[in-house]
Amino acid sequence: MKKILVTLITCIAITFSYAQEFKTVHSAHFTKESDKDIYNIHFPSAYGFTTLHHLDNVMMDNLKAMVLTKYDQDMKAGETFTFNLPKLGLRASDLQEVIEIDDNLVFLSTVMDKKSAKHNLNAQVYSNTNNSVSENTILASFPIEKYSKSGFYEIAISPDNTKFAIVANMPFEKKTQEKVMVWVYDMQLNLLWEQSETLAYESDRAYDEDIFVQNSGVVIMSKTIDAYKKSRSTKLLTFNGKGIETFDFSSEGFMPMNMQLIDVNGLPMLTGFFWNGKKTVIKINSKEGNDNDGAFLYDLGTKTLIGIHDWSDNLDASDLKSLEVVDVTVKGDDIYMIGEKHLYDSEFRKTGNTMSTDLDYFYTYGSSIIVNFDSKGTLKGFTPLYSSRKYKNEEKERGSISTLYLENGLRVFSNNDNHISFNSFFVDQRETFHRPTVIPFDNGTSTVPNILPHTIREVKDYAMVYYITQYRDRYWFNKMTW
Repeated sequence: MKKILVTLITCIAITFSYAQEFKTVHSAHFTKESDKDIYNIHFPSAYGFTTLHHLDNVMMDNLKAMVLTKYDQDMKAGETFTFNLPKLGLRASDLQEVIEIDDNLVFLSTVMDKKSAKHNLNAQVYSNTNNSVSENTILASFPIEKYSKSGFYEIAISPDNTKFAIVANMPFEKKTQEKVMVWVYDMQLNLLWEQSETLAYESDRAYDEDIFVQNSGVVIMSKTIDAYKKSRSTKLLTFNGKGIETFDFSSEGFMPMNMQLIDVNGLPMLTGFFWNGKKTVIKINSKEGNDNDGAFLYDLGTKTLIGIHDWSDNLDASDLKSLEVVDVTVKGDDIYMIGEKHLYDSEFRKTGNTMSTDLDYFYTYGSSIIVNFDSKGTLKGFTPLYSSRKYKNEEKERGSISTLYLENGLRVFSNNDNHISFNSFFVDQRETFHRPTVIPFDNGTSTVPNILPHTIREVKDYAMVYYITQYRDRYWFNKMTW
């Protein structure tokens, strides 16, 4: 009996010794220079990280500053470097994309100027080692006559982060066909190829298109025709620098909606959500969100829909509308896709009994779901996540969710409980997450802050994650270890 008891105690001790414990320490607090300031963490390492912050969507024509600050392993600030986005005439560029590659950040921005009659896409490369930025390089350009007919750019990054594509829709012209220009660059800003095409569709002021670039450099355009009619259909167009190929993507009962390009063990695939086209016509700016009826997996190599799965009967899918693909993780034979409802609205701000010219912006995040496929497209399960939450103006930085695959489990970070929430899925190991607590003000009262999900960064090859938390007007850097 004594021997059995000792064995049982030993088993319990082993079980507890394998329990995962996630601990967090935080920095001293800081405040933003403006409530429109956006912070992101780059170059995470065991020895610290670098932050980038800049103003978001500000209507400033002559100056747009990017501010980079280095932090040490104790999350204490060091040297700061500031540079401006390039100008064309008197207009400063608008930031479109920041690509982190090795020890560099590639800043892609766009600017147009009527006097110069140009619409340009620029690149500046920041070196974290040298704490310096390169001269501006114009990667793409086309002529314009006026701002109301200025065309637009779209940027796509390959899943392996080795290439990016720029697709330019030429300015609208009545009674002509849509014209596009395509450029593909490597991350050292070497032009791999470029292509100009006139498509078999009428020129318009806006299009329902999504752009992707494969690891091979082939560019894919998913183009939806008659998006708000019963005749809705979607085509896939591929560009390779030499020609263009067009083929059907949608089919009876399958209208692809939001999706993402992924690499599944060397095979390019599209995964996302679909509408079956049976109940209602997709609505413009729907207040409730547009219907999604399930998830899909599409093999681009064979041009085959290898997985199409309706929501299961035991799933409450009533609020799974207007789903965006937040993240996709591929681990061996498993594909984990996270989807979340995203809605956006605005209205004129009320001041007393009158309406001002200022706008309030409203953001809805959720409901959300995890979709688990295998690499053949077989559904392994739907896992519902969180109900919807609404945010106003700058509160949106607390919205949405972020995921990391850590220690053989999918980890989801959010503010589901009105403060930082950390949940794990597809993992058997027992675990404990110690929520960071802060004392934000002099009254000595501690509280659990919110997390800014978009700031989460994993340190590769170390059991370490950095992120930013917030309570009222105060912010903290955090380092989670296990």
